[in-house]
Amino acid sequence: MNIHRNREVPTAVVVAVFLLSLSANAQEKKGFSYAVGPGAVISITNNYGPITVKPSGNSQVVVDTISHSDAVTLANEQHGDRIELRSVSSATGTNLVEYTVLVPAAAFVSLRSSDGTLRAEGLRGDVVLEAASGSVEVTNISDAHLHVKTLNGPISLTNVTNSHLEIHSVSGDVSLNNVTGPTVEVNSGAGRISYNGDPGRTGNYLLTSHSGNLEVSIPASAWVEIKARSIKSQSDPEFPSISNVPSMNRGQTSLLGKPGKILGSRFELRSFSGKIRLTRP
Repeated sequence: MNIHRNREVPTAVVVAVFLLSLSANAQEKKGFSYAVGPGAVISITNNYGPITVKPSGNSQVVVDTISHSDAVTLANEQHGDRIELRSVSSATGTNLVEYTVLVPAAAFVSLRSSDGTLRAEGLRGDVVLEAASGSVEVTNISDAHLHVKTLNGPISLTNVTNSHLEIHSVSGDVSLNNVTGPTVEVNSGAGRISYNGDPGRTGNYLLTSHSGNLEVSIPASAWVEIKARSIKSQSDPEFPSISNVPSMNRGQTSLLGKPGKILGSRFELRSFSGKIRLTRP
């Protein structure tokens, strides 16, 4: 028995070393760096995994990739201040390669994926995010133009300030937390749309869903005008119109610097068959 046990030990060690070798070969990390000038354009397409983009703090584009498959090829190109990053593969899967990219905060950024999660954080330029079933997560963005499109992937926006937003999804849920901007337009065919936070005093918010519910939570102290309409379903009894916004008399000047304007943000909530719910904590 003792002899048998002694023979098993080196065999187990060999197996462990072999498995570690397989793991190392299956996961390969690569890094690239590019120098760009003002007005840089960064386009990233990855249909085989997630993409995360954060500010670099300088004029560099720093690309880190982790490949989990030898079947994936990375196609990286630079044309002046334009950077194009693509993953190409004959295999199928949702986690074959991961991108983490640092870019100048004010750059034009375009991210595309079919199933992978798209994450954008800390940017302030034009940002375009397009996904199919993958989720989209946007955090800590300011002074930006944000365009998001998904088929059924969920969309989450958190701490997005003073930005123009165009959000569209066929059936994915859309969640907005502490989002403010001059114009915020959200449209989902069947997904739920929720808004939570203080919209400020100068924004126009249009939230539309065909069959999904609309859930809006705005502080009672916020100056806001709200109009809602649900054709085939029910809304809160306070609707169709709520306003605690002081109107300026003719000749007076509002915070917008224009006479006769309403002081406060405006919400328009539309749904064909979904319910509309408002809370004012």
